[in-house]
Amino acid sequence: MKTRISEKKLKSLYQLLSDPMIDFDCGELCAPGNGGIPVCCANEDVVPVLFNEEYKYHWKNGRFWKRMPPINKEIKKFIEEAEDYYVFAKCPGPAGCERSKRALNCRTFPLEPYLDKDGGIMGLAYSDTNGIDCPLIGKPMKIFNPVYVRNVIKFWEEMFEYYPEEKETYMEESRKRDRRIKRLKLRQKRLSILRKVK
Repeated sequence: MKTRISEKKLKSLYQLLSDPMIDFDCGELCAPGNGGIPVCCANEDVVPVLFNEEYKYHWKNGRFWKRMPPINKEIKKFIEEAEDYYVFAKCPGPAGCERSKRALNCRTFPLEPYLDKDGGIMGLAYSDTNGIDCPLIGKPMKIFNPVYVRNVIKFWEEMFEYYPEEKETYMEESRKRDRRIKRLKLRQKRLSILRKVK
């Protein structure tokens, strides 16, 4: 498979996403009701997705991430239908967490880019978590660090250059979001989008 992101660029993306998302440990909100494990760190419920170059980088530098075996039909189907540049993996979990080795997707969850009809990033919106009960979703957007928000938007602008397929995916997700808002006649939900600051 052709390499799209150099190791140097990958390191710069990690640095870009190194600012704290919020000023408190969000894991303390959900871990008590989830066996002491933050919901986004539970390998049995969440399958982290790494980009191929990202997985190779970690495999070469300590093997913190390991491939996730298809432990059930849902995960097997998810893996089979995914883009070929994704690697589904698992980490040691909270007990063995090394924050500097978090995946790109771990650093941006639970936010995703919200795109206009021309593909421009208008801001960030809460991800569709497929049943993962992240306690941040629904919280006022003002809890997010403005520097972090700017950096995540810049991150996605760069990633779309390397992975135009990702841009297409999020354009589709943004239009689905628009249709849901229109259908439910809850246009005020647009306020839950962190707008891009020019």
